[in-house]
Amino acid sequence: MKRVFRAGVMGVVAAVALSGSALAADYPTKPIEMIVAFAPGGGTDVAARSIASFMEKHLGGGARIAVINKPGAGGEIGWTAVAQAKPDGYTIGFINVPAINALVVEGKAKFKMDDFQPIANLVYDPGVLVVGKNSPYQSVKDLVEAAKAKPGSIAIGTSGAVGSSEHITILNFERLADVKLTHAPFGGTAPVRQAVLGGHIPAATMNLSEALQLSREGEIRVIGVMSEGRSDYLKDAPTFREQGYDVVAGSSRGIAAPKGIPADIVAKLEAAVDKALNDPEYLEAAKKAEIPLHYLASGDYKAFLEKSTADLEATWKVSPWR
Repeated sequence: MKRVFRAGVMGVVAAVALSGSALAADYPTKPIEMIVAFAPGGGTDVAARSIASFMEKHLGGGARIAVINKPGAGGEIGWTAVAQAKPDGYTIGFINVPAINALVVEGKAKFKMDDFQPIANLVYDPGVLVVGKNSPYQSVKDLVEAAKAKPGSIAIGTSGAVGSSEHITILNFERLADVKLTHAPFGGTAPVRQAVLGGHIPAATMNLSEALQLSREGEIRVIGVMSEGRSDYLKDAPTFREQGYDVVAGSSRGIAAPKGIPADIVAKLEAAVDKALNDPEYLEAAKKAEIPLHYLASGDYKAFLEKSTADLEATWKVSPWR
């Protein structure tokens, strides 16, 4: 009886394994939802919509990917939707580091970082500090001097919420420059850009890709780039380091799925991203959209997420943000 029972169990296991492989072989058989945790028009939305059609192409079989925006709560709403989705490969989403890790470290998230299966990282987009075209601030030093003269009087707008990557960057900048600034969260790139354009706030942080067009049109001025060297996309904009402030920060954007997704489907999605990022047509489209590509395969992306979370946990212990 034991042998029959074991044989029966092994048969069931084999059948399940074969069934999973068959599902992966046929995948996808229906549209895939790609969730973006921010409003349309921002850097994450642009990255998602630009890659989706090329992933469709390289998944083959008439694959369809629908980009779904679920903004709110600094990304928490959209990321929760990804984490809690059925792990069948038909719900994936963009996640943003360090914003997503910060929510987890703060204890505000309804998910943990290990609730996600990393697929691939696509983008690393450095942060920038911008002011309106009529602003009296021509440099980071000008803004620092004004802030020191009237502590707390200068509001810095961000596209996120408390604990977002931009907010954490502001806190770090305050420490390095020995100033007191006021954080003004707007919850999205479009509203914070409008606030700067309308002169409602004196300055704002966002990602470089989100500031390029308005900067080139002369509507805003980038007074500091948070990268190690000047960006090829905006060579005239100085870095923070050039101006005496060791601020290097940005946003990583990649694709993840709910934990538990079959390994064969992870491999298919990862391969589709890899092929897309080597597709000359996509590379040309990304160049035109000025998307700062930075590819990490699933395993490397997982290691990057783990290190980023550990670093934020260490920072939180020393100087928690609120």
